[in-house]
Amino acid sequence: MRCKSVVLGAALLLLGANVASAARASRSGSTWLGVSGGAGIPSGDYSDAASTGWHLGLTGTRMLNEQFGIGGDLGYHAWGASEDVEAALAPDEEISWSAIQATAHGTMMFPTQSNVKPYAQVGFGLYNLKFDFESPSGDIKDSESKFGFNIGGGMNFATSGNSRWGVAAAAHFVPAEDDLGSDVNFYSLGVNVLWGKK
Repeated sequence: MRCKSVVLGAALLLLGANVASAARASRSGSTWLGVSGGAGIPSGDYSDAASTGWHLGLTGTRMLNEQFGIGGDLGYHAWGASEDVEAALAPDEEISWSAIQATAHGTMMFPTQSNVKPYAQVGFGLYNLKFDFESPSGDIKDSESKFGFNIGGGMNFATSGNSRWGVAAAAHFVPAEDDLGSDVNFYSLGVNVLWGKK
């Protein structure tokens, strides 16, 4: 567990260094920081075990020019058991899954003449996956840190001042079959609020 914490910490430091480096390289760009939240929908084999859950996160992007930017995401995802798994559990047993996401991303904005700002985004980094099983006879907890990637996009809507709100969707792919019996693949759908600064 200590090794996983070190790996996660190193990934966050690397992510911060990349964002800071980009900021120094492009003083004419803008920086957008914000919060996000919404639903997490398991896909593939993972949907046999987990049900639709939720996520909360922090995001930041440094625009290198009007079209391209780099940044990072730190998020928490949580899911309960699927209906089939719930049916197999005793009344006093409970299973849940969660993941901490620490990923870097690249963003491409699509040029528009309106207040609607569509974009595409790809990300890569660390996902710390956690499994919890609670029962009167004893609890089982396990966690694994895996590298994964995500691809998605969304639309941001400019408001008054230096703020935007938007909607976003992404598909996340975390290879974990060898350790957890299934890859942890899921979709995140949600809303975000961003604040920008030149």
